[in-house]
Amino acid sequence: MKPMILSGLMLCLASPVLADFNICNKTNSKAFASIGYKDGDTWVSEGWWTIEPGDCSIPVVGDLKNRYYYIRAESETGNWTGDYSFCYINDAYTIRGDENCTSRGYKTGGFFEVDTGNALDWTQNLTD
Repeated sequence: MKPMILSGLMLCLASPVLADFNICNKTNSKAFASIGYKDGDTWVSEGWWTIEPGDCSIPVVGDLKNRYYYIRAESETGNWTGDYSFCYINDAYTIRGDENCTSRGYKTGGFFEVDTGNALDWTQNLTD
């Protein structure tokens, strides 16, 4: 019996641990979230993830490559914005570059900074 338990434990330990950037909705209203981050030398913004109350979404899958990520989220009861401008639109999007948003047909909006401290995974909670 012990060899089977030990081999099962070793199999679990050999499995890769997945690290992600999670956004969790800790409010009572459906939230819509987008994220901005650096991809090499280019800023990227992506959205929208629909997050039901009490649920989470994963906009960045795998080990985090950046220390800083930027979030913009909206709901019927509030918005989470900040001082960092990225391009976005109201539909699903991936936009490369954070300059000349309006001339490229996008909106410009504030995102708040999340300092992950170089963690490989992160959970950002949206709260009232």
